[in-house]
Amino acid sequence: MQLKFPDGFIWGTALSAFQTEMGISEDSVCEGTDWYLWANSEEIAREGLVSGDKPQNGDGFWDLYEEDMRRARSLGTNAIRMSIEWGRIFKEPTFSSDGNFIRNEKGEPLRFEQSPNSLRQLKSLADKDALEHYGKMIDYAHSMGLKVFMTLYHWPLPLWLHRPDKCHMDTENTEEKGWLDIRTVEEFAKYSYFISQTLGRKVDCWETINEPEVIATNGYIFGPSSGFPPGLEDVPLGFKVERNLAFAHNLAYKILKSNTGRETGIGTAPPYFEPKSQDPRDLEIANTARYLNNEWILNAAVEGKFDNNLSGEPDEKIPNFGGADYVGIDYYSRLRVEYFQEGRYAGALPMRILPCDNCSDFQWDIFAPGMRHVLKWIYEKYGRVIYILENGIADSRDEKRGDFIIDHLTELSKAILIDKIPVKGYFHWSLLDNFEWAKGFSMRFGLYEVDYETKRREKRKSAEIYERICKGQPVERKRK
Repeated sequence: MQLKFPDGFIWGTALSAFQTEMGISEDSVCEGTDWYLWANSEEIAREGLVSGDKPQNGDGFWDLYEEDMRRARSLGTNAIRMSIEWGRIFKEPTFSSDGNFIRNEKGEPLRFEQSPNSLRQLKSLADKDALEHYGKMIDYAHSMGLKVFMTLYHWPLPLWLHRPDKCHMDTENTEEKGWLDIRTVEEFAKYSYFISQTLGRKVDCWETINEPEVIATNGYIFGPSSGFPPGLEDVPLGFKVERNLAFAHNLAYKILKSNTGRETGIGTAPPYFEPKSQDPRDLEIANTARYLNNEWILNAAVEGKFDNNLSGEPDEKIPNFGGADYVGIDYYSRLRVEYFQEGRYAGALPMRILPCDNCSDFQWDIFAPGMRHVLKWIYEKYGRVIYILENGIADSRDEKRGDFIIDHLTELSKAILIDKIPVKGYFHWSLLDNFEWAKGFSMRFGLYEVDYETKRREKRKSAEIYERICKGQPVERKRK
């Protein structure tokens, strides 16, 4: 089988800072984030919200990035997707730094205007060693022939903005409320400004926020089952977080575009919501789930359209708000859904999800055609260039990953060549096994297997399949 892709197509692997950086040197450990505290909390582990695995025992990418980037390049890839850890750059609060915000009538920040002192003040607060280290990472990637796609924010917040343990117990009376607090949006703008002025032009392509809807839903709606901080189950709070994240994207997008001129977008993780049948109720509930899960945030962040009443139609349009040069898609799974009158999915929807047919270790339903469906509706609705920023499978035995890669890239090729959808690149998640958030080290997504005791990496058989595709060579499925 020979898969065809356009000339100049971006082939990459992806990873994130928190999930891979820690594990070897003392410098590699970043303690000052909400996710670090959350994962290390014995009380949160006793509640069963997290695995008990410690992120500080991870891959050690902070120290081993050169050899890992050589591994990435050896696969035939020409790009790597990484992220910057906000809590590494600013270990101390940035509240005192100057900067003006143009606000709407509700007091929400629409635009950041730096003062003559903003950059100097932020430089005095930033960790210079961490900033220099990220610069070296970017430079080394370029020296290896890898373009750098950088995510500005891939989930952990500095502790001075979010104490998830306190919010878990008493959100209302906790000062550090994270994305529930508009101050976090404002400090994110300052962080965005600082990075745009220091590392901004080194990077080839920027993503402002990774999967904002997952931050909101997993932390504030499905918290008890997802294990994400602060572990709450409150739909109004979830959509308040989504609104604030849309404002954060709006600020960061404008800052990065203005100061770097680089392609800048936002990422989302849409499952393929497939109705169980053609029963109108199944069709309607699938569309409703898709809308609330992904369209709500994209409508807000990309087009400035807010559905504050969750009616299905925007009731607020903010002019000159949002934007995206591209939409990043993280596609993993299909969700087969049906109308179920007694159901209370997300605390409200009369819906249930059917068990997966062909399952990953995560019990996610493997369904490659779903990627093509998702790409069609994203492009038809938003008309933006698309990158697949994540696509992969938890498969510790490496039994399904090879066919997973072939099947999904077959569907991607069809979407590009037949459907004429402008997908410019694909990043496999992940280059390495990593710390899979609340699940710890149990879910293995890597093209390279990691021994967490020795930090030794071993190339999986499936990596050879991805390598052949990246190098334009034919491949064959294992299972017919």
